Amino acid sequence: MTQSNQCPSCGSTNIYRESASIYRCSDCFDKLPSAAIYNTPPPKVYGTKQNSDSFSLTKYKYILIAVVVGWMAFGSIITALFQSNLLNVSNIQEEENQSVAIDPNLNVVEIYPEGEFYYVNGFPDSIGNTYFVGTFTNRSGSSLLMPKFTVTLLSEDGTSLGSSEGYGEKNIIANDETVSFEVLWSAIPKYDHYEITASATTYQGDLSRPNFSLNSIQLKKIKNKGTILSGKIINEGTTIANFTRIKCLIIGAENKVIDYATFVLEKEDFLPKETQPFSFEFYRTREFPSLYYCETDGINKESSAN
Repeated sequence: MTQSNQCPSCGSTNIYRESASIYRCSDCFDKLPSAAIYNTPPPKVYGTKQNSDSFSLTKYKYILIAVVVGWMAFGSIITALFQSNLLNVSNIQEEENQSVAIDPNLNVVEIYPEGEFYYVNGFPDSIGNTYFVGTFTNRSGSSLLMPKFTVTLLSEDGTSLGSSEGYGEKNIIANDETVSFEVLWSAIPKYDHYEITASATTYQGDLSRPNFSLNSIQLKKIKNKGTILSGKIINEGTTIANFTRIKCLIIGAENKVIDYATFVLEKEDFLPKETQPFSFEFYRTREFPSLYYCETDGINKESSAN
């Protein structure tokens, strides 16, 4: 039989009086059956520590379940990643084995087009730069996109002193069409002679450009100064043109460029059948030109969406 000073549930002797008629165990907090069978229990003790229980599967079953579920989830992720990698490798192999049809209109190549250079001359400035200016006529049999011109300086024995590049005044050049070019050689060294080469990409698209014409061109000598070249430009096409410009070279007695300039219309929209005046003032030389070369360029204005 349980001693009167022990808890019948856990055997602890830490019994305290909760009220006048109720006693309670300090360790398991069970209410004791009857206060009459207990003799002056000891005072309540705080901070007591119970011995650890022996291992029980029931206590740890939730931990074991969590570990098993975690490993199952981790395994599912690894499996999914492995299958995804296999699928990607398979797709890459399939893409490598597929043949892609190429649009013949995109089958363009970079070439060194046949053609002729005219009127080429170099213009030095006051800070050591030189601008090589002239014209090139395309005889390649193809339209050219972004013609590029390279000027190579050579010493007397033919040793290259370096090269510099520039582009044509127009982006697209049809076969048998002429374009002016300008190549800047900065801090130019002393040289004996130079070579010019042209390269471009063949162009297979539609040559949709504004149709301009020049007329009423006049050359006038300004006494003791330079030359004025003036005229009119007409939009012969059926579309509005934007960024309309004119470039003119004046050619001297030695068949070389003696001056050049570019004129841009102030009016943004150049209407069909409209005429606009233009004028150049050339002051680099007092020599009166023996001939001139002028070209025009611009873009068709995009129509607004309805």
